[in-house]
Amino acid sequence: MKFELNLQNSQIKEKEFSKKKYLERFETINNGLHSGAEEWTAWVDYPSKNIKVLGEVKAIASKIKQDGDVLIVLGIGGSYLGAYAALSAIKSKTKTEVVFAGINISNEELVETFDRYKDKNVYVNVISKSGTTTETMIAFDYAVSFLKSKYKAKYKDHLVITTDKVKGYLREYATNNGIASLEVPDNMGGRYSVLSAVGTLPLLCAGVDIDKMFKGAVKAEKDLQSCDEQNIAYRYALTRYLLNKKGKKVEILSTFYPRLSNIGAWWTQLFAESEGKDKKGLFVTNLNFSTDLHSVGQFIQQGTPMLFETFLSVENVKGDRKLSKIENGCPIKYLEGKTVEDVNLAAQKGTIEAHVSAKVPVIQISIEKVDEEHIGYLFYFFELACAISGRFLNVNPFDQPGVEDYKRNMKKYLSC
Repeated sequence: MKFELNLQNSQIKEKEFSKKKYLERFETINNGLHSGAEEWTAWVDYPSKNIKVLGEVKAIASKIKQDGDVLIVLGIGGSYLGAYAALSAIKSKTKTEVVFAGINISNEELVETFDRYKDKNVYVNVISKSGTTTETMIAFDYAVSFLKSKYKAKYKDHLVITTDKVKGYLREYATNNGIASLEVPDNMGGRYSVLSAVGTLPLLCAGVDIDKMFKGAVKAEKDLQSCDEQNIAYRYALTRYLLNKKGKKVEILSTFYPRLSNIGAWWTQLFAESEGKDKKGLFVTNLNFSTDLHSVGQFIQQGTPMLFETFLSVENVKGDRKLSKIENGCPIKYLEGKTVEDVNLAAQKGTIEAHVSAKVPVIQISIEKVDEEHIGYLFYFFELACAISGRFLNVNPFDQPGVEDYKRNMKKYLSC
């Protein structure tokens, strides 16, 4: 496999990475993350230590794939974004369709989702570590009613609960009703949980090769343990930190590959929720090019100089088509003989050149191809880089106190 980080257009000089003050800080951070002593860091060595845990998940997934037409996954934020991102990139390989619900507060959308599959054999996987997430529990309430109406006493056979291993409403519900359940690991927050049962059950049901995904994540875990200046997780984290210090307030994750657009959605939650505290952190967002070049490209090029870009690209793209027999007079006649990927690659190179010329700092991350191994590596790389980046800002990258504020306020209004 191949994974590269290119910082030549980042506007950060190479000598910055070898500065003693940054390397010493990184060593402290990295050793702390890998020590096992810090809270919420179970994800750090999870790929290499928990491959056998997949056995239970695979058994449940096998039953769903054999019998089910659809698995409806109920969860929000980190409970669904990782699996959603990976499935968007890799695509389903089984007859069992995997769909996601409970990702907002919309009764109309919830009802429409379940109604669409009323004549199918339906399984439901509800995911919430606390068992208190409002959006998820509203969807769970509806799902249980739907399953009871459709399957009567056998509704329990069509439900899988992924939650805390010992406490919470969902754990109690699963235990009291004899419902199949999986554990959200202790000491692991939702946005770092994609390689646990949270993400692996939906992906296995869709036919994704989780063993290969773990292989990529284990490689990343081993590659990124060093505390030297060549560690690419450190280099990416420090680049972001230094650009922020130089006045850049926004990071855009851009890609010319639509299959990776939801990796951007997962990445956005990971970094925004991890770093946006104590009046610190970058505002992060993701764009899908060339589509979004026709809406915000002008701002990136000539607007307020407050942002930098991280481009996520792919070297080898499958199923490319050659443009041929273009009629004379057609405005794209000059593309005859080129492939669609030739055009896409030229658009990417042209965009990067234009943005660099406009003095927009550009970071480039390249993977060889879109498959399970590379996606597993990418997940781990971003998780580690995010944790390092948060520590450089002196914020806790594993909590989300602001999110809890809105939940308390919502409950206050609903209790009136």
